[in-house]
Amino acid sequence: MNPFGARVTQLSFKRLPEEHADVMLRAGKLFLQSRSRRKPVPYLIGAVIFGVVCGVGIEAFRQFVLAPYFGINALPTIQVVAFEMLPVMLAIAAGAVIQREIVRRGRRKRLIASLAENVMIDVDIYERGMETSIGGVFAYCSWPAFRDVQMEKNAITFFRDDALFSIPARAFKDRKEFEARGQEIVDLWKRARSSVRAEPPRAEPQRSEPLRKDPPPLDLGGETRH
Repeated sequence: MNPFGARVTQLSFKRLPEEHADVMLRAGKLFLQSRSRRKPVPYLIGAVIFGVVCGVGIEAFRQFVLAPYFGINALPTIQVVAFEMLPVMLAIAAGAVIQREIVRRGRRKRLIASLAENVMIDVDIYERGMETSIGGVFAYCSWPAFRDVQMEKNAITFFRDDALFSIPARAFKDRKEFEARGQEIVDLWKRARSSVRAEPPRAEPQRSEPLRKDPPPLDLGGETRH
């Protein structure tokens, strides 16, 4: 009998290089990003303080250095300079965004070209886990091993600490079956995770110490007492 229990459903689909590239890029972004839960408030306060200090410093430089030492009195205020520089800053920001998008698209295009086509993926969903076969390589995973399972718009995505796997909606017969089976898979994962959290921690077995025997009384007279 399969250790994962009864089979719930069986799926087979051809992996598309475009979809696989998107999953790989998403996994890389997910695993490389920081998982810290630090609140952004201190950073925001620091940025505001930095901006205030810079503004006060520039204004002080204009009033106490340029005017008395260089005789430059007719200078625009900070507000005028900021509004004059606004189009330049927006142009720099737009150029950075466009350049980043060009690099991202080029990287994705090269990744798609490097991936093999016509790779078949077989997925067996069981009560207590799933089995996948990608190009003849089998992998088994129980439900508690997944950190998260999400029902997304066009796929069911399985998250592990070291991997990311998706079953596209096109692997199912129609949209109705995708939504029904997808919700069933998510429920299986949730029940498995809940049961693991509900289990009490196992107590370590206590080591039994050997009984200590009292030594026989000393015969100070040299004779054994009966």
